[in-house]
Amino acid sequence: LLAREPLQRALIPSILSATSVAVSCLCRDLDAIRAQLAASRIVDTLQPSAASGAAASEKPAATGPLAPFMWSDVTKVGPPGPLEDVGCFLRDAWKDVCEAPLEKCGLLGGEGMAKDGGPPDRLSELHGLEDQSKGELDVVRVSGLHCAFALVFWAHQQAVDFKPNMNMTAAGQKGSSHSEDLFSLMLKAVNLSQQICRDVRNLAFDQYGCKKQGLKDTSTFARKLSEKLREHSAGLKTHINGVMADSIGLSTGGA
Repeated sequence: LLAREPLQRALIPSILSATSVAVSCLCRDLDAIRAQLAASRIVDTLQPSAASGAAASEKPAATGPLAPFMWSDVTKVGPPGPLEDVGCFLRDAWKDVCEAPLEKCGLLGGEGMAKDGGPPDRLSELHGLEDQSKGELDVVRVSGLHCAFALVFWAHQQAVDFKPNMNMTAAGQKGSSHSEDLFSLMLKAVNLSQQICRDVRNLAFDQYGCKKQGLKDTSTFARKLSEKLREHSAGLKTHINGVMADSIGLSTGGA
């Protein structure tokens, strides 16, 4: 045992040196692992943003005179009945309305026009609806026909998903619910559309638009489509009223 002590003492520096080298290597390995993990976290953080950016770039933007509205493969036509009738009409007429010359699609009445023989101020009414919608409604103003068409499209899309949960007690309470606000807004949009459709077909307003606003004679297409749109608007309005009446139990089909 005494003979071994000098040998053990002699080996201690070598053992310590080897241990120090091993610890140093281990630290370097740990640093490398930490660096790789940090890099992977950065990649993971960037990937969702890149994917969402790519998805956004692939989504087609609404263009044309009816923008921001557009008819696509996922646009709802509506269930069988009045909603489907209106939806099919809008779908089938969409392309023709977009391609119609704006200057031949009727004047949209603005402030002061009625004093000179022009149409009533529909623009102020439209501003009021958009303010009431709190950003949900954004309608074009390029012509009377396009504005009326867009109003009906918006109301139709809202009506497809309109399922109010009301009763007589709730209907009589102070303050209005979201369903009541939407109900009112849809009816006002459809009513305004019908008024604009009548303006488009009015010969006196047509002459005013040509003489005072630089437009051309309203086309036969715009006149006929405005009348069809007005008729479909009436059916849409009846449907919306019926859904609300059913919800509060006022119709014959209600509780």
